[in-house]
Amino acid sequence: MDILRAAVDTAKKNNISTIVIASTTGNAALKLLELVRGQDLQMIVVTHDEGRPAQERKFNEDIRQTLLVSKVTVYTHNPRMILLRKIIGKVFGRFGFPRWYRHLKEIKESHGTGIKVCNIIVQMLMEGKVLNDERVVAIAGAKSGADSAAIFYVTPKNKWPAQEEVIKAG
Repeated sequence: MDILRAAVDTAKKNNISTIVIASTTGNAALKLLELVRGQDLQMIVVTHDEGRPAQERKFNEDIRQTLLVSKVTVYTHNPRMILLRKIIGKVFGRFGFPRWYRHLKEIKESHGTGIKVCNIIVQMLMEGKVLNDERVVAIAGAKSGADSAAIFYVTPKNKWPAQEEVIKAG
């Protein structure tokens, strides 16, 4: 919960109106909703249940409905785009072009898995044309839940989100 509070405080202090959160089950998204309710902040939740049969989905449907009623965007990236990006990355990587996966490896080595996931979800929102030309706060984590946050600048000129600052809790 500390990283969620720190992310909200950082967004308000920096006049950033959009907070993005990765959420597997919806629990972290629900906690963030309680923190942003009544504030002038747009919340976007990124899930990964696209294309899965109902019995295999991890994101709680009741939480999804609560978020939607609260006018929160719940976005699930198309997994076919992920496969396509992997194929293109391997092909272009052989020719020496910069690769997204090399970038992510460097991010993980310097800041950990949570910040790597923050980069991934912001990139997904760029690809899905949900984010265009703005600064956002992204929250993510490893399997244990939300534990990392960072500020990103998204612009159509860049193919990747520009990470500005890692947010520290407490």
